[in-house]
Amino acid sequence: MHSPGVCGVVLALGPCGSGAAQAVDARIDALNASSDMVLVAAPASVARALEPAVWARAAYLVELAEGASAADAWRAALGEVLSRGRDAALVTWLDGEPFTGATASAMVARYAAAGGEVWAVEAASGGGKSVLLGRDMMERLLRTTGWQLAEEVLRANAAHVVTLTAAD
Repeated sequence: MHSPGVCGVVLALGPCGSGAAQAVDARIDALNASSDMVLVAAPASVARALEPAVWARAAYLVELAEGASAADAWRAALGEVLSRGRDAALVTWLDGEPFTGATASAMVARYAAAGGEVWAVEAASGGGKSVLLGRDMMERLLRTTGWQLAEEVLRANAAHVVTLTAAD
């Protein structure tokens, strides 16, 4: 059994369109029910646009450099999760597939019930997958160099990743 200590993370790298504030609000709501806190990682220009919505939902901003890659965003966000004393990160993309509180709850429950051999729980969906990463997987992501997509590290450690299907 894992002790969750989950921090929700929203990665917001895309352009900040007119619906971005509502989208971040919905993501934060979905994550708040199953996590201790929520971080929104975004480049400075996007962070400024999202700031009112993030602060109104009692979340925190992690400001990234302009032009930050997805790998840079993952590294910065996961570093913040660990520095805030959390043992797991439930990560979703602002512009990814729809993400609900029910999905967040199911992912956290699946992870909490898993044994030590489970380091991550993915939500099965199309592009923009959401994933819950335990400390072991977060540390591997932070220590591994040369990767451009988190999926590369997850695939390299597939024996420790569980996929949550729609039936779950």
